[in-house]
Amino acid sequence: MSIMQTVLRSSHFMVIDHICKYPRVDCGYVQGGESARFLFTRRGSFAMHAQGKTYFARPGQAILLQKNVEYYVSHPDAVGCDCCTDVLVDDAMLDSLGMAVAATQPCQEFAHDLQFQKTHVEMLLGLQHSANDAQDAEEVLLDTLDHLLHSQASTRPHPRCAGMARQVARVEEAIIGHTGENLSIDELAKLAGCSPFHLCRIFRSSTGQSLRQFRLQQRLGTAVGRLGEGEEDLAALACDVGFSSHSHMTDAFRLALGKSPRELREELRHSDLRRLKRRLYAERRAPMLM
Repeated sequence: MSIMQTVLRSSHFMVIDHICKYPRVDCGYVQGGESARFLFTRRGSFAMHAQGKTYFARPGQAILLQKNVEYYVSHPDAVGCDCCTDVLVDDAMLDSLGMAVAATQPCQEFAHDLQFQKTHVEMLLGLQHSANDAQDAEEVLLDTLDHLLHSQASTRPHPRCAGMARQVARVEEAIIGHTGENLSIDELAKLAGCSPFHLCRIFRSSTGQSLRQFRLQQRLGTAVGRLGEGEEDLAALACDVGFSSHSHMTDAFRLALGKSPRELREELRHSDLRRLKRRLYAERRAPMLM
């Protein structure tokens, strides 16, 4: 079941809150003819298949799908609930972001940290709370995309060969499709068709992360998305995303963001476009003042 709600329609952007739940009935092929779009995943993951390659929109990685690209969508977690913020951008805004040059790939992947995961959840909530303020909305969207593209994002390393890329993709899909499970390194190595030692080596060289770091990123990123939805039962949330206990999840949040899940949930409940705009502006100026 796919639920789509248009959160903003302005002269340069259209923002859609997209929720896809089991049973999946209307995910599928898109023929193209659409604007370029950024996908930010709040929970779960979206596998975008275009021109023979698969690109994962997931916590820790946003994707830019180029204009007029034909693609189809699948979900690594076949029975879960996946939520993304779909930001369609016109040519003028792409140009202002420095992304209007012809791309050689139908999709671009942009790695980001947990702080940015929180930022794009704040962005969606701020848009929902301030739907009538189009000027502030466009400014925050532009600042958020600029922050992703130029302030902290990096494109992931490229595997040395197609075979290695397929091995890593199988392991990524297994981890993001089973966020709440502790698939062992032996199980993952079997999926990749190699030894555990070789898997650790190729995974880090291809993603820039260890298996443990990647797994933790998916758990925390999905938890941030659910906190943005107002999740009340934090112990159940910890269990759902794969932490051994509520305290284990709390420790991981404090280490990553300096806040407990409860504190973060309350902050997200009061998301405001103007406050987010001021924070992004301050973060953009900070390096210049150092």
